[in-house]
Amino acid sequence: MNELFLKLKIINALAGIVLKGKNVGDFILGKPVQIFEKSLAEYAGSKYAFGVASGTDALILSLKALGIGPGDEVIAPAVRFVDVSQKDHNIDVSKIEKAINSKTKAIIAVHLNGRMADMDEILKIAENQSLKVIVDASHAIGSRYKNKPIGNLGDLICLSLNPTKTLGGCGDGGAILTNDEALAQEISRLRIYGASRWSEVYWNNTLIGTASRLGVFEAAVLNEKLPYLDSAIARQRENYFLYKKILEGAGDLEWPEEHQDYFINGYRLPVLTKRRNELINFMLNRGEKLYNLYPVPLPHVPVFSAQGGSAVGGKNSGYNKGDFEVAEKIAEECIILPTYHSLTWQKVKQIANIIKEFFHK
Repeated sequence: MNELFLKLKIINALAGIVLKGKNVGDFILGKPVQIFEKSLAEYAGSKYAFGVASGTDALILSLKALGIGPGDEVIAPAVRFVDVSQKDHNIDVSKIEKAINSKTKAIIAVHLNGRMADMDEILKIAENQSLKVIVDASHAIGSRYKNKPIGNLGDLICLSLNPTKTLGGCGDGGAILTNDEALAQEISRLRIYGASRWSEVYWNNTLIGTASRLGVFEAAVLNEKLPYLDSAIARQRENYFLYKKILEGAGDLEWPEEHQDYFINGYRLPVLTKRRNELINFMLNRGEKLYNLYPVPLPHVPVFSAQGGSAVGGKNSGYNKGDFEVAEKIAEECIILPTYHSLTWQKVKQIANIIKEFFHK
């Protein structure tokens, strides 16, 4: 992928919107958005795709579309929180059913760092318990589960399309995928104030919605990037596996298991080490920044924790340290190695060799 050529194509697309746009329909859910939604649905293997303002909005609108609100609970990886698995850092499917109660309405699966959750088991549990499945696939576009793309697995699949993602626009953006026509109509209404473009009477509002739409400029950028997505993923994967090759046997480094039935897009490589903070400082002294992007397990974020949970549901949640052992271990030991497609092999080797130097000093 020629980065300069792609940037010129993006500039040309953005200029075209400014120069050719004449009315509000050209700028609000205009042609670039419609083209992107169609292309994204085809790429992800879903019938419907809707561009929204962010990945967070995608999750919120999905909950609303399923009628989930105050007093209801959802299962989410480490509310009802469930610990994650050591093998892939995703939700531990063996612990889901224990967390289900009469208030549970849905399971939220997260494909963390491009590695897909065990969707067969999650969908089986959901069907047996009459639950819906929302998927946060923000890290996983292009990943596959048993040769199935992300858009085929779940009732509603949510994406973030901000610039840090494998497929990212020029600002905030998100999308919702579904194969369910009724849910598609609900999402379509929710993102435009509750009005319906599926009805002959546009402002025949049937529910209270919001303004959460993907902008035409973001869509134009995404339209230019989408044809190159597979080549970007190929580069990410090369970087991902190059780290693993160089760092094989280095110190106490641990990384998630690889599964032959899963295709990982290589979005990031999370590694664990008990010397995490020492390593971060060592890397800083050598001019390289490494991060722990999730330093606090979600149940222990103040808004959910036993100490500060009164903001959620108006009561103390009761989550305490030790309740989610694997998630807590990951929070304490994880660093993220960058793999983005524009990162050169030379840079990957440089980062990996500094890490090896740390463990051999």
